[in-house]
Amino acid sequence: MTTPPLPVDTRRRSELPDSYSAPRSCERQWLRSALLVLGLILIAVHHWGDATGRQSLPATWLFAALLLLVGWTYSRAKALGLTLVSLLAWGWIDASVATDWTGALAGQFVRLAVALGLVAWMNHLRDRLSEAYRLARLDSLTRLPNRQALVEALEAELSRTRRLGRPFTVALLDCDGFKEINDRHGHMAGDEVLRHIGLALRQHTRPYDCVGRLGGDEFLLVLSEVDGENAVLIAERLRAALRHFVEREYPSLTFSLGVVTFRTADLDWDDCIQLTDDAMYAAKRRGPDQTRFEVVDGPATRTLPLSK
Repeated sequence: MTTPPLPVDTRRRSELPDSYSAPRSCERQWLRSALLVLGLILIAVHHWGDATGRQSLPATWLFAALLLLVGWTYSRAKALGLTLVSLLAWGWIDASVATDWTGALAGQFVRLAVALGLVAWMNHLRDRLSEAYRLARLDSLTRLPNRQALVEALEAELSRTRRLGRPFTVALLDCDGFKEINDRHGHMAGDEVLRHIGLALRQHTRPYDCVGRLGGDEFLLVLSEVDGENAVLIAERLRAALRHFVEREYPSLTFSLGVVTFRTADLDWDDCIQLTDDAMYAAKRRGPDQTRFEVVDGPATRTLPLSK
């Protein structure tokens, strides 16, 4: 049987999270840039008033705080460039009222070094924290999202369903006979199998679906805006991809799949995992290499037949 292509709903792209939504991301970036530039201009005016004696409140600490914000917000090149332009404006104001050019020039160099170092340090700190946040949500073996990232994806889908009323599907895949691979070929071979399974699942799902390792030899897929009929097509596509991998190296390896479509958000993320886990074990009780499909419309659960 020819496996149908993975259905892609083009309407989905307008409802992606901020990290995938280009228009919303651009609007926020422009707004953030405008506010920072406006802040630098106001501080420059404030410093000009301070330098000419029109007011007594120093602008140095305000300027330093804004530079920290610049370093945290922008890439290193943009942050350093904006800092350099701001300091040149600051130096021009100082030079316009300076009587000791040597002292003013020396002070400007010191200020430049301190400010650039401060912005670079803040930018580096931001990058390190972002990397730590990313790594904390990755499975070290497969480099797929781990349980924490999957929970966050489920919470995001439940929130979207509450707001927009659109369904989503959760699939749990368990490897039948995986222990035999570990026992016969060793744990290194088992780890390699898990990495290949994760890669196959990732390559045959959409970029904005969340595919992660729940633990052991179980993989969880959170499929955005996929209803029951499309869930059957996707499950068959994934089976075909996995079968192509295992039939050459590990023909005894099969997969049990529990696939649950949620049309309601009147439950929590742990309910989603539990219902999908129950569906997977129901498939496993029917024998190896089976799939169980269910649709949750509310308190009741309805089972869909799988056409082979």
